Amino acid sequence: MTYSSIWKFAGAMQRVAADATAFGDRSAPFMLSIDAIWSDRRDDDVNVSWVRSFWNDMQRHSTGRFYLNFTGHGEDSDLVRQALGDATYARLQQVKRQYDPQNLFHLNQNIKPARS
Repeated sequence: MTYSSIWKFAGAMQRVAADATAFGDRSAPFMLSIDAIWSDRRDDDVNVSWVRSFWNDMQRHSTGRFYLNFTGHGEDSDLVRQALGDATYARLQQVKRQYDPQNLFHLNQNIKPARS
């Protein structure tokens, strides 16, 4: 029940200016998704181990950025900043500060509101 897919980025998707949307860095020509699925919890250790090993092996081909729709579990708390880059993250913090200053919507890949 496990698969990997490679997504091609080209055309209009790459012609958007880097700062025009929250999905800023569009320079990577491909995106890799590793979808590891199993039904028995007793298999967690062996499956998590090979998936993380595969992910680590693929890093040499990576820009180091993430597509946030394809994140797994257990990433560090700075994942969103790594995925978006510092400038876009700072812009989104200002939006968050205006519309969600109490950080009510934090049960996702969270952006912390900018400080006053």
